[in-house]
Amino acid sequence: MRSFAVLFLLIIFAIGAFPQKPKPTKNNVKPAETPVSNLANEKEEFEKAAAMTDLTERIAALQKFIIDFPKSREKTRALELIVSARAQLGDEKLRIGENDSGIAFFKSAVAEAPTPVSDQLFSLLLQFPTNLFSLRQSTAAIDIAKLIEEKIGENPKQLLALATYYLGTENAFEAKRIAENVIRIETALPERSEKPNLPGAYQALGLANRMNFDFAGSVSAYATALELDAVSVVSRRSLAEMKRAVGKPDEAIALYNEILATNANDAAAQTGLILSQFDAGKRREAETEMAKSLEANPNNLFLLAGAAYWYAAHSDGAKAIELAEKALTIEPRYTWAHIALARGYMAQKQPLEAERILLTARQFGDFPTLDYELASARFRAGFFREAGDILRRNFSVKNDYVKAWMGNRVPLEAMSFTELLAVERQASIFQPLPADSAETSERLKSLLEFVQKVDLPDASDGELAALGEKFVAGEDNMKLYRQLFVAKKLLQQKKALPKVLELTRAMTGKVDSALAAPDATAAVLADQLYDSRSFAISRGEVVVVPTIEKQTLSRILRGEIEEVAGGTLFEQNRAAEAIVRLKRGLSILPEKSAWWRSSMWRFGAALEADGKRDEALDTYIKAYLSDAPNAGKYLTIEVLYQKINGSTDGLVAKIGSKPVLLTSQVIAQNTFPAALATPAPKEPSEIKTEAPIKEDVESPAMPSFTPTPVPSPLPTPTPQEVENEQNPAEVPLPTPTPQKTEAEENPAETPQPIPADEKTMEPISTPTPTPTPAVQTENTNNAAVKTESETKPSDVLKNPKTEKPLFEPVIITIPKPVTLAKVDSEKIESGETRARKVDRTKEEEITPCVIVASQNELSILSDGGNLGVLVGFESEGDLRQIKAVSSSPADIEIIAEPEIPDGATRALFLIRSISQKKGAFTVTFESACGKKEILVKVR
Repeated sequence: MRSFAVLFLLIIFAIGAFPQKPKPTKNNVKPAETPVSNLANEKEEFEKAAAMTDLTERIAALQKFIIDFPKSREKTRALELIVSARAQLGDEKLRIGENDSGIAFFKSAVAEAPTPVSDQLFSLLLQFPTNLFSLRQSTAAIDIAKLIEEKIGENPKQLLALATYYLGTENAFEAKRIAENVIRIETALPERSEKPNLPGAYQALGLANRMNFDFAGSVSAYATALELDAVSVVSRRSLAEMKRAVGKPDEAIALYNEILATNANDAAAQTGLILSQFDAGKRREAETEMAKSLEANPNNLFLLAGAAYWYAAHSDGAKAIELAEKALTIEPRYTWAHIALARGYMAQKQPLEAERILLTARQFGDFPTLDYELASARFRAGFFREAGDILRRNFSVKNDYVKAWMGNRVPLEAMSFTELLAVERQASIFQPLPADSAETSERLKSLLEFVQKVDLPDASDGELAALGEKFVAGEDNMKLYRQLFVAKKLLQQKKALPKVLELTRAMTGKVDSALAAPDATAAVLADQLYDSRSFAISRGEVVVVPTIEKQTLSRILRGEIEEVAGGTLFEQNRAAEAIVRLKRGLSILPEKSAWWRSSMWRFGAALEADGKRDEALDTYIKAYLSDAPNAGKYLTIEVLYQKINGSTDGLVAKIGSKPVLLTSQVIAQNTFPAALATPAPKEPSEIKTEAPIKEDVESPAMPSFTPTPVPSPLPTPTPQEVENEQNPAEVPLPTPTPQKTEAEENPAETPQPIPADEKTMEPISTPTPTPTPAVQTENTNNAAVKTESETKPSDVLKNPKTEKPLFEPVIITIPKPVTLAKVDSEKIESGETRARKVDRTKEEEITPCVIVASQNELSILSDGGNLGVLVGFESEGDLRQIKAVSSSPADIEIIAEPEIPDGATRALFLIRSISQKKGAFTVTFESACGKKEILVKVR
């Protein structure tokens, strides 16, 4: 008890000692005063420590000051200066790439912050996670934010500011949790006339629910915020926007009118009112008001973009294009204006123009809707393989549900793409109706189901046949192309071969109908342009599909049908029947075209399997001489030549020397650049998106923290097998040890006659089209300039007389992103400030080197099958440092390129099966900086 009394007296004494001029108590007893000399010394020591320029020395001096003067009135200020100094050190470390050290300084600064945290110090602390997030240290930013939350305790005002930070970094889950905590704290306080943080907390909760795609919860939160503060324009406008999003435009109109009744010049409310009128079916009224609004304010971005999408959703492509182009003139980075423009072009049956627009949009945003829109454009053009590639990047189908991380944050599933994608559109532009059609949505779902299943080794023939049939269903002009796509994929995987023959029979007589499709040329050339397009897109370019006469397209389609039928019969060990079909196809196809060369090679394989070795050798040689030198094909010819002649003498005179394996040659022919590698699935905490969410919470003001958008890699193309000859521009491979062919070990069965219903049309003759001019490249100003492309797209059709391409695709450069280094903020004349700007000055960051490979998966035959893989660094690095390791050296051999020329950006590794063992293996490419694994499937 005595000790407690002493302690109490000491506390009283300490409290009395804090004032600089102590006042006497009522009983006129003065407390002991600090000697004047000590006060002077204290002030001098504090000022001396605070003035030190070296941050480390300043921290040490301030810490010593606190020890020497533990009861100083400057103690709190000293602690705050220590926090500030540690923050400066942390920032310096981060900017020179010492991330771990910098993060440690930030954590120490938060830990040493005095409590309770003053508002001034809290503002400083909140900059820590903000800076870390801007430097792409998102995990550390969350860790620091959690430490700050612990430090500030139950301070409603500071918690709400932290919630707005989370909203700015699109971490809606944490924002919602904190907003709900603020509501709990405020409602638990004793009754008082006003609770200033409560409306703001409900506003934050409304925005968090909106970002989490909980629209009912968002409507409820905004409605409560409006009840608590009936004059809040933000709450009323936010509620109106959500009413629009959930398809209640009449209620939205009433809310907007209430805002305009108070302030007729509220541009945001005027915009919302007009768009609500469109949604409510009051088109004439909306167009009248829109004309007036745009006359007074032609730079109303959100009105232009919102109306453009509405017109696209109602099949008015011309009006959608007109308004979307105006919106992009104002703000070229607004992705939903790009989407509206692309949809306008799709409505006008120009899917390739839509694709170009969407590729530009992907420079500024990366979220599932963009991928779907791009897939939709490609699907309409007949680029089914590319559409499947881009869909697999973000979507999957399981148990008949389409699944994705919507907004790259929230895992959702739905029965259709239309239902699933609605949430991103509703949360971003509040548009309840899609511009997509239910038919396209369902076909893209069936495409995704098919392509994700066909590559699985355990997929049954029955499953694949059913999924293929589902995709080809319908009687439109594009049906034949869907049938041909499914047939080729099944043949490539050697699955459901009876279904392939059924499809080829169904295609007979349907060519003329298929050529009536709007983009028939693109659909016919889809496979042959795949590699050139992929390579061009990786360089920020697009390949313009040339115009080819319908007669030539007809020959190609008819010949392809014959080749697929012949290839299927060959895989069924019906070599004689295969010879008949392939020979018929060769008589139809334009000589020495890519399709002719592919069929010729298959024809040679069928002849060899049928025991006609001499004819097979002549056929192989014809196909080889009409194509680029290829080590894999050279090996096939070499083995057969040796079997027939007993040696390889004279072979060089016939077909030339064996191709030399040089990186420069490989890169020139390679069609799977490392930039196309598929990224690993992302964890929710690591995912960023452009997040086109706009909001302005009144209390407190919400900061803007925009992650720098990074162009996302496209998915890796499925590997093609050499023996199937699907790819006319193959990567040359080193020559492995000759192996026995399947035909030699398993002689073909006795040929059977071709059933009558499998016979097709007679060959037709067609004049050879005239070659078009040389490749043109279009720069960012859209001025066409003649130039030689560094790597020309592979020619897919050659004139047999001149050996020159019948056409050379035009390359158009995708416009580069707008340089924003000098842009801090910008007022867009729509009544709102669009603060979400990309700071390009922070885009580049020192990052560890990453190994990339041209393919993530390979599929090869056992006992001699092989394919080449290009491997390199994402940025610069010494290719000689990359080593390859097989998970089973006794089964999988890896041969590295012996010589790597200076300036090469990729090294070639040959991956080869050296046993009869089948299954899945792993090859790991390693260097000091990291590793890359690829899957090798041996069958």
